[in-house]
Amino acid sequence: MLKINFKPATKNLFLIIIKDVFLAFYFLLIIFFVMEIVKPRIVTSYISLDLLMFGLIILGIITIFYYQPKAKEVKKLNFLDYSTIILFSVLIGIFTAYLVRQIGILAGLVGLVSAIISYYFATLIYKE
Repeated sequence: MLKINFKPATKNLFLIIIKDVFLAFYFLLIIFFVMEIVKPRIVTSYISLDLLMFGLIILGIITIFYYQPKAKEVKKLNFLDYSTIILFSVLIGIFTAYLVRQIGILAGLVGLVSAIISYYFATLIYKE
């Protein structure tokens, strides 16, 4: 008979799995949105992205409220890391401004805001 032995290290296994599924669904949703931008109706004719986004929001709420990572020391970023983050953020800002170019001068503002947000997200990811 198989006997399951939960050690203290695997006590929060369910929450770790939820966090990993959340990250996988997040990247999958980004890939699906990029595919929709490149070729419309290629994904939405088979999958409802609204349901995927709803599930992603539920998993995100569970992850935020219950997952508590171990305290780690913060990694110091070097010049190459900062230059990569800035290049990534500028490219995202240009891409976003290009996508919303129909709104006129506000497209530049939206691109700037998306570049700033992506810069802060990227620094958080790099430091972790």
